[in-house]
Amino acid sequence: MELTGRIHNGVVVFDNGTSLPEGLPVVVSIPQAADKSPKKSGRIEFPLFRSQKPGSLQLTNERVAEILSEEDASPLR
Repeated sequence: MELTGRIHNGVVVFDNGTSLPEGLPVVVSIPQAADKSPKKSGRIEFPLFRSQKPGSLQLTNERVAEILSEEDASPLR
């Protein structure tokens, strides 16, 4: 059996007022056309970090955030 419906307040509501018995196991599948994932542009911009010895910086996510926030706070040159 295949039933159609929509999600309303986090609950599946079937079209045509169809109801199923409480506790009935079901499987929900989502049609491919319903995929609303954001489109990616294909281009990624990476920050540039200058160093006297390339490859010597230990860049963790936290360190990159620190460097970027320091650059945002620094006066314009």
